Parts: sequence; structure tokens; C-alpha cells
Amino acid sequence: MIVKHGRGWLAMLFQVQGSSLAQTFPRILVITGFSSIVTTAHIANWVDVYSLTVTPFQLIGVALGIFLGFRNNAAYDRYWEGRKLWGSLVNTTRSFTRQVTTLINSDQTVELRAFQQEVVYKTIGYVHALRHHLRNTDDEADIRAFFTPDDLFRMKGQKNRPLFILRLLGERIRWAWREGWIHDYHMNLLEGSLESLTNIQGACERIKNTPIPFAYTILMHRIVAIYCFALPFGILDSVGALTPVVVLLISHAFFGLDDIGDEIEDPFGTEPQHLPLFTLCRTIEVNLLQYLDETNLPPMIVPVDDILA
Repeated sequence: MIVKHGRGWLAMLFQVQGSSLAQTFPRILVITGFSSIVTTAHIANWVDVYSLTVTPFQLIGVALGIFLGFRNNAAYDRYWEGRKLWGSLVNTTRSFTRQVTTLINSDQTVELRAFQQEVVYKTIGYVHALRHHLRNTDDEADIRAFFTPDDLFRMKGQKNRPLFILRLLGERIRWAWREGWIHDYHMNLLEGSLESLTNIQGACERIKNTPIPFAYTILMHRIVAIYCFALPFGILDSVGALTPVVVLLISHAFFGLDDIGDEIEDPFGTEPQHLPLFTLCRTIEVNLLQYLDETNLPPMIVPVDDILA
């Protein structure tokens, strides 16, 4: 995620990082070049350039802006829903850890401390595993420190590691209940927290695995491209030599809106515009370790070139 800049409006006009210009520049360049050729041919009378009236472009432009706005709203809803889910994940893991460290009691102090540490470590490992699961990346290096060799062996071959980790957590909570460390009422609270984690994961997987219908995306790409290529013929008579400039500005707006929708449609990716899942995971990790009164904490993530990972 790109951290918001505290810059003036003039500086923002020339801001490239965080804009869609890097992705759309080749398309804008092609459209502007084509428009320049058409304009030059018309002004120099090299060929008879057939010109259209501006009315169809006005009507189509308004409709196209509405459709792009609708698609971007749908994409942003997915982005914001993903952020809310990870906010819920932060709160649920905190609540679960608080329950583990305050509601589970035993006269066996050393064993209780070891059990609480094990469960909290597994919870931290779950968060990192979920991040990698949503990003389709390898989680081995990030979760190894939070599990026993036996746990890691059992994880091998699991298609959904976060779900399996929730199973491990459930097994350990049930063991403590059978040992008499957890009251029946508190057991329901702990199970409720694990159920909340399951629901959060399922909602994230729904966003990840159900994109905006591809046919709608393709249609938007085609209409934007056709509109921008045809635009010089509609404004040539009224704008004249400035046609390439006008086409450049309009194509930048439409291609930019189209590209923004593509970028934020999947909020869990690794591009700069996506959610800072690693930062959120590190926040959870530090918070949960502090519940255990540990002092050897990993550093908090800071922006690198104004980007949070």
C-alpha cells in the first residue's frame, strides 16, 4: 500500500509513483501517436480524413464514465471489504490471545505457560500462513519458527494450511479443556474466537476466488480502446491541431480509471496498491508476543519508498 503523501496539489500533478501512468503510458502513447498522424494528414491535406460529429462521442463518453465508475466502485468495495476483514482478523487474534492468557488456569504453572506460548505462537503462524495463502506464495520461511517439527510434518501436503492450523489450535484447546484447565463457559468463548477466524478466512477466500465477471472487464477494455482510437475523428474539425493534446488527456483519464479497477480488484496481491498484509501480520505478531510478556520483539514495518508491504 502506498502511504499518502503530505504534498501540495502542484507536486501531486507530477507524482508518478502510485499513479496508473506506468501501466497506461504505452497505450496512451499509441493513441496519441495515432491521433497525431490523423491530425497531420488532415491539416496537410495528404488524405481526406472522414470526420464525425462530436455528439456520439459526448453520449458514449458519459455512458462510458458511468460504467467505469460502476466497475471501480465494485472493485473498491472488494478492496475495502478485504481491509475490514483484516481489521477483524487483528481484533479477533488479540481477543483470542487475551482469552488464552487469562481464562485458562492450572496449578501446573510451567506447563500452563508452555501451553499458552504454544497456542499464541500457532496463532501468529496462522496469520502469516493466511497471508501467503491469499497471495499464493510460499509460507515455509515465515511460519517455521512458530510450530513444532511434528506440526510442520503434519502440514506437508495440506492444500489449505491456514485451515489446518485452525484444526491444530482446536485440538490444543480441546486438550486443555479435557485436562480441566478451561471452564465449559470459557470453552465456548474460545471456540467462538476460532469460528470467527474461520469465517474471516472464508470471506477473504471468497474475495480472492470470485473476481469481477471477466466478460464485463473485457467489454470495458474494448470500449475504452475503441472510443479513444475513434475520438480524433470526432473532434478534429472543432479542435484542429490541438486534437492530439485533447486525445492524450481524455485517454489518460479513461485508461487510468480502467487500470485502477484492475489493480484494486484483488486486494490481497503484492503490488504497491494492494493491502499491506505483511505490515498487518507484523502488527499482530508484535501485539501477541507482548501478551506473553516477551521482550525480544521483531521490528515494526516502516514504509520503503513510501510503500508498505
